[in-house]
Amino acid sequence: MTPKPKHLFMAALVFSAPGAIALIALIATDRLSPGIGIVAILFVLAGASAIVFYPLSRLRQVSRRLEALIDLPPDAVVDASPPDDSGAIGDVAATLFRLERSWGRDRKQLSDGVRAAQLLFDALPDPLVTLDSQARLIYANAAARTLLEGRNGVDDLVGRDLSAVIRQPAILQAVSEVQEGLPTRTVEFTFTDRVDQSFEARVEPIRADSASEDDAHTLILMHDVTALRRAEQMRADFVANVSHELRTPLTSLVGFIETLRGPAKDDTAAQARFLDLMETQSTRMTRIVNDLLSLSRIEMNEHTPPSDAVDLKQTIATVADLLAPQSRARNVGVELALDALILPVMGQADELAQLFQNLIENAIKYGRDGSNVRVEATIQDDTARISVIDQGEGIAREHISRLTERFYRVDTARSRELGGTGLGLAIVKHIANRHRGELTIQSEPGVGSTFTVTLRLSD
Repeated sequence: MTPKPKHLFMAALVFSAPGAIALIALIATDRLSPGIGIVAILFVLAGASAIVFYPLSRLRQVSRRLEALIDLPPDAVVDASPPDDSGAIGDVAATLFRLERSWGRDRKQLSDGVRAAQLLFDALPDPLVTLDSQARLIYANAAARTLLEGRNGVDDLVGRDLSAVIRQPAILQAVSEVQEGLPTRTVEFTFTDRVDQSFEARVEPIRADSASEDDAHTLILMHDVTALRRAEQMRADFVANVSHELRTPLTSLVGFIETLRGPAKDDTAAQARFLDLMETQSTRMTRIVNDLLSLSRIEMNEHTPPSDAVDLKQTIATVADLLAPQSRARNVGVELALDALILPVMGQADELAQLFQNLIENAIKYGRDGSNVRVEATIQDDTARISVIDQGEGIAREHISRLTERFYRVDTARSRELGGTGLGLAIVKHIANRHRGELTIQSEPGVGSTFTVTLRLSD
């Protein structure tokens, strides 16, 4: 590196000034001829330039090296080599070399510490983000990126305003209060744009004496309480549903027992009839309890999609074989058109078997005598569409939107007569939700109904 010309010129003038003045004085007093004097002045300037060139060049190198250290990126490696100069400038260069080595060690320790912290934060199961003074995201750990990326059309989280990523008034208010100086806030909110997920968010201030606007001012740690809230809701629903649905059979059983102990105590024919009725009612209660337990188990895991590859064609064929005795008893044929299902789907085999067992069993129950149930599959892009088509009485439009509600029945008496619990389609809906699929229902009174489930093909 060479010193700037203006620096060299000024230094040469300073060093050569005394000699040049003396020569000018000699020329002015006619003690020295002008020609020889001018040549002498030029020699003085050249000598001064030669004298100051090297030290100025070395000082310039030291300055450039310091500037490079200041502008060095955080992860850059300091390339410091020991100086070979002596004298005062050599001492400065040696000090700079020691500074570079010390700074390099400190930067490496800092970089390693930041990397270790990021690995630790990424290993946390709970989403964690930090915000600057304007509530813009500075950092998001792996769990937070999984939760938030792609939500509300936001892919790159860093630098985005929190309100663009999490549109929850409760958490936005808590962040605002904490950034205004209030202590830690804990709020609860629910995402409803995909599968419902409930989170408990802890909003903490980050205290720093010399933090700038772009530094981290607030930390948000979110804990998924979906399973806990669902468990609480399911316990309440279970009690309410069981008390409602089991009241009738339990009342009947109590009445039958009282009759068998009283008026029918010695009536053999009445005893046989009442025992048959008691068996029917107890079987119904068993089906209700089993379906409720199955539904509760599915809802507990609904927020976690399955990741197995399932041969859906074989699964549906097995279900059809299991239901063959029922279809023969009701004189209803089952036709499978599943040749399109070449690739497996993402799912859980037992749940998918239960889903299609419920749909096909309903189609058999409510199909007309001598009719057919058709199960057909089509593929569109990376999605499989499986439709169960019956030739039953059909369903009026006003009932379709409520068919997947628990214990909702279009014809309560007929449903109970056929052994229905009112939970079959609720189970289907929740299994489809867990598989990130969709259940759609189309029906025309007097013609029949079509229940279609969409499932994602395995990668």
